[in-house]
Amino acid sequence: MPGIPIHGGGSLALAFAIVVGAFVSEDGATITAATLTATATLDPTVAFLSAFVGLWFGDLGVYALARLGGPALLSRQWFQKWFAPGVPHSQNAVGDGRVGLAASRFFPGTRLPAYLSAGFRRMPPLVFAAITAISALAWVILVFAAIRIAPSRSETLERHAGQAALIGLTFFVLLHVWRRWGTIVHQRIAVAASRIAKWEFWPAWLFYSPVTLICLWLSIRHRGFSLPAIANLNQKNGGLVGESKISILEELMSTSPEHTADSYLIEKGTPAERFSRIQSLCDEKAQHFPFVLKPDVAQRGAGFRKVESFEQAQDYLALVSVPLILQRYAPGPHEAGIFYYRFPQESAGHIFAITRKQFPFLVGDGRHTVRELIDGDPRARFLAGTYLQRFSATADDVLLEGEHLRLVEAGNHC
Repeated sequence: MPGIPIHGGGSLALAFAIVVGAFVSEDGATITAATLTATATLDPTVAFLSAFVGLWFGDLGVYALARLGGPALLSRQWFQKWFAPGVPHSQNAVGDGRVGLAASRFFPGTRLPAYLSAGFRRMPPLVFAAITAISALAWVILVFAAIRIAPSRSETLERHAGQAALIGLTFFVLLHVWRRWGTIVHQRIAVAASRIAKWEFWPAWLFYSPVTLICLWLSIRHRGFSLPAIANLNQKNGGLVGESKISILEELMSTSPEHTADSYLIEKGTPAERFSRIQSLCDEKAQHFPFVLKPDVAQRGAGFRKVESFEQAQDYLALVSVPLILQRYAPGPHEAGIFYYRFPQESAGHIFAITRKQFPFLVGDGRHTVRELIDGDPRARFLAGTYLQRFSATADDVLLEGEHLRLVEAGNHC
């Protein structure tokens, strides 16, 4: 049954409650106002205006807070933890911010970051007021229309107000869940979608599938399935997979010692035996910290570890049982991959490509944590899982302004 109409002072009190309620929950207040209109409990004009005023005044309040108290607010730890990750740090994210501001009204969970960003970047007040007024008006019309249409299509919904309220409450709870976790889910979806356009972050099986097909075709054509494995005669399996690093490094150390980092093999054995071998190498070969430990079997840099103490060496030995290489650490900062080939009938080969490898690093701003800087970086976010696992102990630390944190020690995606 329709609700009992409220007039006079009761109507004004209800309208005031909607306006105040919008400061607590904009969507909850708007849905309430629309429901009161649909059940003829409150005058449609009063309900509509109160919902619009509540939304718009709330938007203006957040903007004023960010514009006037931005510097002080940004220094608060609780703000950095809960809100700073969603605040754009440059205008490039949404142009000058106006399109993103208008669109945020229709995507719960993005409004607060958009309003704060507008205030921090000191968007002109009249521009902000106009955009939020138009978007708030459109949102209120949309919600009122949706609530109005539903009862007209089903008299049962109008008769069972309790069920309608339960549905509205469920929708309201879902909105709050989206506000809390929606940004994180959106970021993960955006990262997964962006990987498709960046082939270097494709999974290895997908990236090497065309290579496998070509090798298969050449093997059939030249009647030899072992053909790809003879590309490099001095390497096991032709350097295709599983070749020994130490055999290559020892040859380089004998021919070009001045350009090769000293490397030594640590055979399989118990962790205690291998740790004793490391200590002996440090004494005999004057190896100093930091140095590198990595598996002898080449596998795209997997297992590479920069070791800065004997305690870290013991932890590494407890995890890795295959033969290892202890290698002098070369700090760089430059690294390049050189693709060289030579056909059998030629006396000299050719350099096909040179890849300059740039090591990613974070630059602190004194406000954001390591985790937030990684998630906000256009490249680091693709390997956020790897980086956050590596820096799990300091992921929630705030880097000082200008402080650098190098994310990797080797030029590979492993």
